Amino acid sequence: MGLLEKRLQVTNKSKASKVRALSTYGARLGLLIGFLFSSLHPVDAQHQTGDVSASALRLEEAKDLSTQVEKLRDSGKYAEAVPLAQQALTIRESTLGPQHSEVSTSLNDLAVLYIRKGEYEQAEPLLRRALAIREETLGIQHPDVARSLSNFAALYNSQGKYVEAEPLLLRALAIRERSLGSEHPDVARNLSNLTTLYGNQGKYVEAEPLLRRAVAILEKAFSPTHPNVAMGINNLAELYRNQGGQYAKAEQLFRRSLSILESTLGPEHPNVALSCSGLADLYRDWGKYDLAEPLYKRSLTIVEKALGPEHPRTATSLNDLATLYLYTGRYVQAEPLFKQALASREKSLGAEHPDVAQSLYNLAEFYGSQGRLSQAEPLHLRALAIREKALPADHPAISESLQELAILQARQKKLGPAVQLLNRSLNIQERNLTLALSTGSEKRKRDYLTTVARTTDTALWFHQQVALQDAEAARLAMTTVLRRKGRLLDVLSDTNTALRQRLEPNEQKLLDELTATRSNLAALVFRGLEDDTPEQYRAKVAALETQAEQLEANLSRRSTEFVRQSTSVTLESVQRRLPADTALVEIVQYRPLNVQAAERNKQFGAARYAAYLLDGQGRLQWLDLGKARDLNAAATALRQRLQDGERSAAKLKPLARRLDQQLIAPIRRKLGNTRQILISPDGLLNLLPIAALVDERNRYLVENYTISYLSSGRDLLRLGRSQPAAQSALIVANPNFDNAEVARTRSAGEERKRSAEPVAADLGKLRYDPLPATAEEAEAIAGLLPEARVLTGRNATENALKQVKGPGILHIATHGFFLEAAEEQVKNPLLRSGLVLAGFNQRDSGGDDGALTALELSGLNLQGTRLVVLSACETGLGEIASGEGVYGLRRALTLAGAESQLVSLWQVEDEGTRDLMVQYYRQLQQGAGRGEGLRKAQLNLLKSKQYSHPYYWSSFILSGDWRPVQGLFQSTAGR
Repeated sequence: MGLLEKRLQVTNKSKASKVRALSTYGARLGLLIGFLFSSLHPVDAQHQTGDVSASALRLEEAKDLSTQVEKLRDSGKYAEAVPLAQQALTIRESTLGPQHSEVSTSLNDLAVLYIRKGEYEQAEPLLRRALAIREETLGIQHPDVARSLSNFAALYNSQGKYVEAEPLLLRALAIRERSLGSEHPDVARNLSNLTTLYGNQGKYVEAEPLLRRAVAILEKAFSPTHPNVAMGINNLAELYRNQGGQYAKAEQLFRRSLSILESTLGPEHPNVALSCSGLADLYRDWGKYDLAEPLYKRSLTIVEKALGPEHPRTATSLNDLATLYLYTGRYVQAEPLFKQALASREKSLGAEHPDVAQSLYNLAEFYGSQGRLSQAEPLHLRALAIREKALPADHPAISESLQELAILQARQKKLGPAVQLLNRSLNIQERNLTLALSTGSEKRKRDYLTTVARTTDTALWFHQQVALQDAEAARLAMTTVLRRKGRLLDVLSDTNTALRQRLEPNEQKLLDELTATRSNLAALVFRGLEDDTPEQYRAKVAALETQAEQLEANLSRRSTEFVRQSTSVTLESVQRRLPADTALVEIVQYRPLNVQAAERNKQFGAARYAAYLLDGQGRLQWLDLGKARDLNAAATALRQRLQDGERSAAKLKPLARRLDQQLIAPIRRKLGNTRQILISPDGLLNLLPIAALVDERNRYLVENYTISYLSSGRDLLRLGRSQPAAQSALIVANPNFDNAEVARTRSAGEERKRSAEPVAADLGKLRYDPLPATAEEAEAIAGLLPEARVLTGRNATENALKQVKGPGILHIATHGFFLEAAEEQVKNPLLRSGLVLAGFNQRDSGGDDGALTALELSGLNLQGTRLVVLSACETGLGEIASGEGVYGLRRALTLAGAESQLVSLWQVEDEGTRDLMVQYYRQLQQGAGRGEGLRKAQLNLLKSKQYSHPYYWSSFILSGDWRPVQGLFQSTAGR
């Protein structure tokens, strides 16, 4: 007996039973049945009751069919669900009429199945009809109208029609928020769909806050282990993966999502496959190929079984696995999978779908790795054409296609087209970089920048290794260096400037919270483990770091528009800031591209250094400097000789001469008569005192050149936006480290250095000796600076220094430190470098522990400060980050707003440093530039008998603005 026949047995029951049976469908039939009953003659009513009962039973059958459809759909059994959905639709159309709202439900259900099956042409007319019915019968603000709009948007999103999809999702979101409330799960689903759409367009900045809101709603509406929550978490993990660099955070979320889905839906559900694929993509991007492969294979097995071999998701799994094989050099296994995925996608999605473009791109990438360029080129061209038609103009996938086509042209020696394609690709990346760096914490920004490092290397490889004599390739390479090198420091500095210039009360509160959090973090670091286990200690540090990151992100959002509106750097804008007698020298470290290596860990070769020279007339020159390891080794050897305590120029000069021949002599030959150099080193060369190198006439470079350091040539743009000083000069010197009268004395003749000897990374065990020469230094300098405030002894405290606001000059003469990272310590280098102030030797874990870390220093307000002098040891040291300079005190001072810094590269001798500093300030008083004044002071020491060795005079370098300091010194007139 069939379902309908069984249900018709109800008609043999009493009228009361019939009414009770019908009452269960009241929600669907509304008041219509009751109205019919009340208006019919008793005889007619009895006849009509049978008809209505039969109709009601057929509607119940449709309802049961819809329930089965939903279960099959949730199980990924779309093919089995389609005939049941068609049957439910037929019943409702015949029973209720073609325009009933219940018919729209069946139309919608069937359309969703077709979308899941990739049969988009069959889905669209169903969705269009369902939407029209719902708008007519329910009104345009009904939640079911929003459901139709969302499904229509899902169809367009699957087809790559992103422009058409967005307004539908936005309209659906507005309806749901108005009719259901802002915390309803359907609002969360709408937000999640919107973020998926934005993610497909590369609009990650817009997507994240929406997705975070969606997950919060789902977690509130359901249990933490609900599948809906798991999918929200999965989407958030996918967003982090696509944004680049945030691999650890994404991994944690993917694993959490996968665990929930496996336990609630079973190990064979398509959503489990989706989570497996996301986690595998993460491991592939991370270079953890051994972890990615089993996940890809598992995902493929699940979708093939659940969705069938022709489903678009099966094609995606095939393409993913093939890409992994390509990246690991398993070419024989990769090619057939690429071809199978392409054929499947073309069949199910159509020839113009973005997923087809991805298959074309990957297959072209495969052919390129095999040297089969004639086969690769048409595939790349077709992929680019599809992407340009289907995707927004600045989509990362378009940039990706342009870059690969540029490389292909370069390999065929078609340099003109290659430059144009690469330039287009890099311009898209630049616009996306500006957007991505406008929000988020420093770590978030740094992680994103790592994702574009490969394209920076590619631009430099193209010029240096393929088109060395091509002027356009050189301009493109130099422009890329100016835009990318030191970019994070520049963005963070701009953000800080924007905040300080227009600080609102709520922003001040956030800034105060961030300052307090950083201070607590520094105190925890220097306190050490104490009674904590290493695990407990790391957990406390991690909690404070997370809190600081969140505050940074909140503050960053306040200055988003300012950062986004920042003008993109050009060669011309930098050149206009250069004086006629000055040259900018950009030294950059890059990895040459290995064009035939598909394996990701072999795609770039050993690092090299290149140099680009730009003068005030706009002339650009360039040269290759050779292997980075050779120059780094020579620089390290020279630094060690400078610091080894043996003051023998005869032993030092051969090393200095050899390094000059490798590094500066080739540059010098292109400088002509230029004697003022603004140099932006990279890598370990940031720690090199270039003034101490020796030329072919056995003279130190300081004797002929004024050399000042920049983080990047882009610094010139920031240095042109100076602000007035808010306070007079401040001098901090000779702190009382014991905060008491007693201090250990030294034996006669023993050199006193402004730092402790090298120690393990445990500042809690350090003790520092007094620096009496710094008191004399402070007194002499104060006499040159009107209204200078001097803090010495017990007054030279951390808290006093934190209160400063834009002093014209800030001079700090004390011990400095930089500690190497240790396993149990925090990794942030700005927490491992700093200055030692009063009370350090008797510090506690309070707010003033006598140690001012670089992280805390970066929070000072030094807007308007022309010059900061750190007259202490190793204040120019820190952790080296290629392309981002030195993470230490000089970076912190730039973040705080200082225009220039005088810092040291090694442990300096107390009395010699005092003499250098006093002479330096006298030169500044006489009108010398900050760079030229240092050179003259160094020359005076070089000519002296006691301090002629470079150990004494070359440790200090000037970073930042090299020009004179105006209006801060006592006049020398009449003296």
